[in-house]
Amino acid sequence: MLKISAIFLMTLLMICGCTTPSTPGPENVIREDGRVWIVDRTGKRWEVTHAEQAYGMKAEEFQFGLGPNAIEPILTPQYLDPGESGFPQPAGTFLVIGVDMNGGQRAYPISVLTRHEVAIEVFGSAHVAVAY
Repeated sequence: MLKISAIFLMTLLMICGCTTPSTPGPENVIREDGRVWIVDRTGKRWEVTHAEQAYGMKAEEFQFGLGPNAIEPILTPQYLDPGESGFPQPAGTFLVIGVDMNGGQRAYPISVLTRHEVAIEVFGSAHVAVAY
């Protein structure tokens, strides 16, 4: 059962995680004063002048994803203790990323990290980014 669940989960993650990158096109390319920018979905401008001039790349053919900060990190993780409502049953099957550092232990459910990708955490005096 665990093998089937893991294979199913990995397949689902691959399908959900595969998105087609966007190609800017002429409407997303700005040319002014000898400089070239592409504009992503969030409106952020990325200068690509050097790529065009030095390497012959074309701004209209660049591909880009969602842009910076499109996936919100977990800045203040919330935890459940054993016995609290919503705490997983010991017989349950789920995947986590576990961290044991500087006297602190945490388990980050993969089902949550797939939606956020990064959890910012503090273990003693160490500031850590737990990424998936």
